[in-house]
Amino acid sequence: MMNLAYITTITPFDKHSWSGTNYYARAALEAQGANVQCLYGYRRITPAMVFHKVAARLMGRHYQAVRSMASAKGWARFITRGLAKDTDAILSMSTIPVACLETDVPIYVWIDGCYEYMLGQGFCKMANDAATAHAIERLAFGRCARIFTCSGAAAAAIRQHYGENVYGKVDVVPLGANIDEPPTKEAVMQVIRRKDMETCRLLFVGVEWQRKGADIVVETAKRLHDDGFPVELHLVGLRDAPGQLPPYIICHGFIDKNRPEGMAELARLYQGCHFLFVPSRGEAYGLVFCEASAYGLPSISHSIGGIPTIVKDGENGKLFPLGTSPETFARYIKETFADCEGYKQLAARAYNSFASRLSWNAAAKKLLNEIRSKN
Repeated sequence: MMNLAYITTITPFDKHSWSGTNYYARAALEAQGANVQCLYGYRRITPAMVFHKVAARLMGRHYQAVRSMASAKGWARFITRGLAKDTDAILSMSTIPVACLETDVPIYVWIDGCYEYMLGQGFCKMANDAATAHAIERLAFGRCARIFTCSGAAAAAIRQHYGENVYGKVDVVPLGANIDEPPTKEAVMQVIRRKDMETCRLLFVGVEWQRKGADIVVETAKRLHDDGFPVELHLVGLRDAPGQLPPYIICHGFIDKNRPEGMAELARLYQGCHFLFVPSRGEAYGLVFCEASAYGLPSISHSIGGIPTIVKDGENGKLFPLGTSPETFARYIKETFADCEGYKQLAARAYNSFASRLSWNAAAKKLLNEIRSKN
């Protein structure tokens, strides 16, 4: 059994933490037989951090106090004091805790992208000092035996910005769907076989109207409706949806999937709809596409950021270039929905994508195999 130190900046026992990723990754590693020691929650607050936090907020920007050299050094001391003597490997879900860590234990990180990559995926309101952010990344990557990241785009960005430090170290391990009890293959195939093909139901899940492309989704649905195509659009997560919506657009508001009744409602939507349609303009990864595949729901989106690692054309959906018109999206939806048998085959392949590469079990198994091969 591998003794693994699991490092997270916030608790790995709360599903609300980082959209549940810290929680589900820990649980999956334990399910795959790792003996997991969790080290988390170190915080250091200095007057300079408070000043930068307040100044950033006044400017409408975001300052991460943890992304500082003082915090990185404090994390190193915290881990050194708490690390079990029989630890075989260290896995950190952030570069910051291990940037200044001096240890003979092999260090691994599992991240959704480096600082520059995140800025390029719509997280551009960061107010941290770029030179410090880069220094932390460079130090951490230099100490790592292996760098796991969740998408091909993130891996390319890490190689681009830190080439000499990461040569031969970067590997892609997709994150899984954050669902407590994913449906079985038998249950999904039964839903697909019985799915009503009279009205095409589109599902949008996202909080940010502009970055997630909700305006494109609404316009596409409008064009489909105006063309006489039987369409119904379900919007989930939006806090700023327009007050006046036509009858064929249903706004469900925010659904908390960490509550049993919320997850049940979201599962009904995944099962009852025909496409997940979230044409994001920026996306570091895109967990919602993994979740859709778990229910056999094909996805439609833009080919940007981490999405192409999850959504493969003809396998579990279709990706389009950024800037694709609502007319083009509408045409694809019409043509795919009209081929009833072809659609159901696509839906079945979507579930198979989840089972083979987009579940937490698949992710944890791949990651642990990689760590064992290096130790």
